[in-house]
Amino acid sequence: MKPFAQLHMIALVVLVVVAEEYVGFARHIVNIAAYLGRHLVDIHLAAVVAVVGIRLAVVVVDTPLAADNHHPHMCPAAAAVVAAAAVAVAVAYLAVCDGLTVVPSGPTTTVLSAVSQGHKCCNTSKCDGTIPDIPARVFYQPSTTTASSDATVHMIVGSTAYYTMQGPTPLDQTRSCNCSFNKTADGNPADFAADEYFDSPISFGNGTVISLVHTEFPGNRFNNSGPNAPYCTTKGYPECWTVTIGLVISHDWGKTFEHAAPPPHHLVASVPYGYNQTQLASGWGDPSNIMKHPTDGYYYAAIWNRHQVGLQAPGICMMRSNSLLDPTSWRAYSGKTKSFSVKFADPYTMQPGTEEDHVCTVTNLPAGSVEDGCAAHGLFYSKYLSKFVVTLGCDQARTPVFKLATSDDLVTWSPAQDLLTMAEAKNQSSKVVRGMNYPTFIDMSAPTDLNDPNYYTIGQHPYLYWVSIGDNPEDIGRNLLATPFTFNK
Repeated sequence: MKPFAQLHMIALVVLVVVAEEYVGFARHIVNIAAYLGRHLVDIHLAAVVAVVGIRLAVVVVDTPLAADNHHPHMCPAAAAVVAAAAVAVAVAYLAVCDGLTVVPSGPTTTVLSAVSQGHKCCNTSKCDGTIPDIPARVFYQPSTTTASSDATVHMIVGSTAYYTMQGPTPLDQTRSCNCSFNKTADGNPADFAADEYFDSPISFGNGTVISLVHTEFPGNRFNNSGPNAPYCTTKGYPECWTVTIGLVISHDWGKTFEHAAPPPHHLVASVPYGYNQTQLASGWGDPSNIMKHPTDGYYYAAIWNRHQVGLQAPGICMMRSNSLLDPTSWRAYSGKTKSFSVKFADPYTMQPGTEEDHVCTVTNLPAGSVEDGCAAHGLFYSKYLSKFVVTLGCDQARTPVFKLATSDDLVTWSPAQDLLTMAEAKNQSSKVVRGMNYPTFIDMSAPTDLNDPNYYTIGQHPYLYWVSIGDNPEDIGRNLLATPFTFNK
């Protein structure tokens, strides 16, 4: 049983004990519904059981009952209603939390070793750009002939220097030693082009690839450049740090990239506040992969703000676009209008006093803080579940844990359940020493069986791609790992 379900079952047991003190019949209500709750996996059936339980409680209300000698002032009928209501809650949560299991189903494979790649390309374990510091993303380039074996799977995973990777499958990848794009390292925070990471590529059939770009501005590293330097008088992160999201484009299947428009006009998403060295780390960043909705035609992504900044709350925000080549087309979710209507703004050129118009309503996914937050590294549509799925990397400054949640509408999510704990990860791979990060699913059958060349659709048996963090960069370093998982409902 998942922890969230356990919590509600404890509450249920307490209420049942109280109820049984006054109404013997409540015991039968609870036993029947609890038994069914343990075996139900469908929330609609759980609701039916809950209604039946409440109806039985009504019968109790209409039935004369002997007075309770120990508690003559207590109402046994009311106790039965309380017990039935508790059953309703417990059954619903049992159906949601215990009905879905997602577990490893095979051995873990190493896809990329930063140390090995460093020795290959730089004759040293430390090699700029070889460290996997973003989630793994893949897209499929179909064969130009009738031979399917000529098809190519491209992968993007690295840091602020971009090296192409490709191979026949997402598990069999070869990385080039030639850098195709390096961070712009612009020292002006108003240009949104400092330390750039290609977090979220998505391809089209004509060779065009666009990517959302997680763009950090660590002020302490730009104290000797930029129009307003020095930018930082403290040690740096979590102060002197902000992040935005930009857009880059390729017309050759990702071999080369350039900004979709000259900076700062490539900006996709920013909080409505400029850089402030005293503000704890904040801004929209860490985008998930881009996912196309199966019915409404929009493209969606999840983004993360690490700390309250002005009116913008910390947490995960959903945004969408129907024009991916236009960086200004993305809209964030508004809780006021219940729609994707919030336009992002350039904080350095926007009209003062309009900050409220550019605030996203964050989801109910765990927000955390600068130290223990959860970033949404993967966003998918599961054909097996007929639901949306998000993978979360949480608690990076403490004991890391991967979590998973599901949704019917991309706005309201189920309670996040553990997907892989640090202890479980160490059992999967000896390369896990200090930590782990960047969990995201990749289904090997996506291009063929799921008709998805960008791998945002998953079935029952996807691989979880994730990064292990060793004890030092010279020895174990970081590794991109892939573990097969199985969903069961």
